[in-house]
Amino acid sequence: MNLGNKIRELRRARNLTQEQLAATLNISAQAVSKWEMGASYPDMTMIPTLAVFFKVSLDELFDFDVRNIDKEIEDIRLEYNKYFWNNFEKAEQILLDGLKLYPASIQLKTELFELYAYNVDRGDEVINKAFELGSHIISISQDVFCTCRTKANMIHIYRCLEIEKGEDHYEDIKKIIETLPYMYPYMIQDRMRLSASYIKGEEGMKEAKALKDIEWQEFFIACAQVGHRYFDMGDYENAMIHFRESVDVIERFMYPDKQGYDAYPIGGTHANHAMTILDIATCMFRLGRIEGIDELIERSKHIYFDTYNHIELRDYGKTMTEMLKYYKEQYDKKKLNEYKPLDLSAFEKRIIK
Repeated sequence: MNLGNKIRELRRARNLTQEQLAATLNISAQAVSKWEMGASYPDMTMIPTLAVFFKVSLDELFDFDVRNIDKEIEDIRLEYNKYFWNNFEKAEQILLDGLKLYPASIQLKTELFELYAYNVDRGDEVINKAFELGSHIISISQDVFCTCRTKANMIHIYRCLEIEKGEDHYEDIKKIIETLPYMYPYMIQDRMRLSASYIKGEEGMKEAKALKDIEWQEFFIACAQVGHRYFDMGDYENAMIHFRESVDVIERFMYPDKQGYDAYPIGGTHANHAMTILDIATCMFRLGRIEGIDELIERSKHIYFDTYNHIELRDYGKTMTEMLKYYKEQYDKKKLNEYKPLDLSAFEKRIIK
C-alpha cells in the first residue's frame, strides 16, 4: 500500500508543507512525516478526513487500482513460471516476495502450493509446507478454480507418497474427489470460449486456436484414461484400442511443418506421446503378441529423448539424468522389463559430466 507516497503527492500538489498539513488536521508535523516515510499509517478514523480534505475517493487515496494489482500479480506468476521446473529455490522466493506485497492473493498462494506439490521428493519439510498451505487455501478460497486446482494437487501429493513411501492414501484421494464439483467444460462460459465464438479477426482466431489446443489435449488424455481403466480391469484388448486412439489424436493435430518439441501444440505433450506408446507395447506383451513390441519401445524412446534436441535446456546434463530416471521408472512400472531389459545406453552418453 503506497498511502504515504500518495499523501506526499497530494500534499505537494496543493503546495502544502508537512507543518501546514499537520496544522490543518490538528496533528503533529512529525506524524505527517512518519506517514510519508512509511514508518506509520494514519489512524483509521483519519482516513475519511484525508479523503475529504484532498477531495479524492478512498480508492484514489490508497492508490488502489484492481487492474494494476491483477497485472502485477500476473507478472509475478509469469516470472515464477520461468523457474518452476528448474530452480525450486528461485521460484519459491519469487512467490514468497510476491506474497509480501499481496498477502491476500489466493492466486499466488495457489501457485506456491503447486510448487510444493511438485517437489515433495525434497523431503518432509516441503511436504509439511504443502499440506499446511493447501489446507489454508481450501479453507479460505472463494475461487472455484483455485480450490479445484489445489485439491487436484493435494491428490498429486498423496499419489507421490504412495509411490515414494509405499503409503496407502486411496481413501484420502477418494474423499477429496467427492468434494469437487461435477463440472463439464461447456458449462463454464469463459473468455477463451466466447472469444472463439464471437470475436472476429486475429483476436478471435487466436482464442479459437487456443481453444482447439486445449480441447485436443483434453481429448487425448481422456482416451488414455479410458485405456488405463480397462487396463486396471485386465481388459488389455480394449485398453490397447483406447491407447491407440490417444496416440492417433496426438499425431493427428501435431504441426506437420515443425520438428521435435515445437511440433506439439502444447509443450510437454511428447511425454504423454511416448508413455502412451509404451502402454500399447505393454498391452501387446500382456496379450502375448510379441511382434512389433521392439519397434514401439524404440519409437517411444526416440520421441521422449530426441524431442529435446529442438529446444534449449536449462542444464542439459541434469535434465537428461532426470529424464532417464523417469523413463526407467515408467518402463519398470509397466513391467516391460519382464519382456526385455531397458537399454538407454545411447542416451546415457549425453549426460554432461
